[in-house]
Amino acid sequence: MHKQIQNKQKVLLKLICISILLTTTHTTLAIQSNPSQENQNIPYHKIIQEGQTLILQTNSNPKDLTIWYNNHPNIEFASQIQNTITLKFIDGTYILLINPKNTNHLSNSNTVNPTFLKKTPIQTSEDKTALILNPSENMYGNLHCKRIIFMLQSKNYNITHKINNEVTIPFLRYNFSANIIYMNTHAGVWDLDGDQQPDIVVIGTGEHWTNETPDQYKFEYDNQMIVEGLVGDTSFISFTPYFINHYYQNNTIPDSLIYMATCHATYDDTMAQAYLNAGAETYLGWTQNTVFWTNSLTSILTFRLLSLGFTINQICKFIGYGGFYNFIFQSKLTYYGNGNYVLPD
Repeated sequence: MHKQIQNKQKVLLKLICISILLTTTHTTLAIQSNPSQENQNIPYHKIIQEGQTLILQTNSNPKDLTIWYNNHPNIEFASQIQNTITLKFIDGTYILLINPKNTNHLSNSNTVNPTFLKKTPIQTSEDKTALILNPSENMYGNLHCKRIIFMLQSKNYNITHKINNEVTIPFLRYNFSANIIYMNTHAGVWDLDGDQQPDIVVIGTGEHWTNETPDQYKFEYDNQMIVEGLVGDTSFISFTPYFINHYYQNNTIPDSLIYMATCHATYDDTMAQAYLNAGAETYLGWTQNTVFWTNSLTSILTFRLLSLGFTINQICKFIGYGGFYNFIFQSKLTYYGNGNYVLPD
C-alpha cells in the first residue's frame, strides 16, 4: 500500500514537472513569436545619430556608415546612392539621409524671416506668374532669390515668394503652379527596394518632420507621396513625384518652366516626368550633387540669360558644370522637355 502511494506521488510529481516545463516553453515561444513588440517605438533618430557618431566623426566615409546601418538589427536595409542614404527599418519606415557628412551646418532657428519683395499675385488669365520657393533660406541666404525676383518683376511677373517653413505640404497641394516655378532646397534619390538603384527623386520642403507627420498627412504618407528627409540633424518632409502626379493632373501646370535648383533634380526623369505630365513645358536642374554657391550663382545667371532671350538649351550648354566643384561631382545643369523654351515677352 505504501509503495502504491509512493508510485502515485512519483507520477504526480512527473506530471507537475511536465506541466511546468510546457508552461515555460509556451511562454518563451509566445515572446519569440511576437517580434512586433520589439518593432514598436524604434528609436530611429537615436540609431541614425549613433551611426554618424561612430563612423562619420572618425573617418568621414559614408560607405562605412552604410555598412554599419546594414548590420543594425532594426534596419532592413541601407542603400547609398550618391549623397543620399536610404534607410528602411524593420517596421517599414523609410528615412532618407541627404548629404550625411554635413551634420553641423544647420541653423537652430525655425522661425519664418520676413519675406523680401513678397507680392500677392492678382490672378487673371493674362498675368505672368512666378513662384519663388526658398525652403533653405536659413541655410543658404536669400541674395540669389532677391536678384531673381528683381529680374522677373522687371518683366512684369507677379511674384509669390515663400521661405523656410512657409513651404508646407498644404501650400504645395494647391499652389504649386505658375508660369515659372523656382525652388532652392535639398533633394535626394529614394531607393525603395534596397537594390542600390534609384527609384525616384525626392525634394525637400521647409516643413519639419515630426512624430505626428504620418498621421497628419496619412494619405500622402501611405501612398509614398512624402518621405522623411534628414539633413544634418534636422528632419524635413520631402515630396515625391507621386505627390505631383496626384495633385497636378489634367494640364494644371500649363507651359511652365520648372527650375529645381537642387542636387539630383535631373538625376533621372522621375520628377521631371511628373511635372511634364502635368503640363509643364520644361524642367531644369542638376544631375548630381552641387554646392550652394555654385547653385546660387548659376541660378542668377540662368534668369539673366533668360531675360536676354536665350533658350534653355543654350543656357545649359553655356553653364555646363557651372564650376570646379560641380566638375568634380560631374554634375551638369540639364533639362527635360522643350529646350527651345524662352521667357515670354
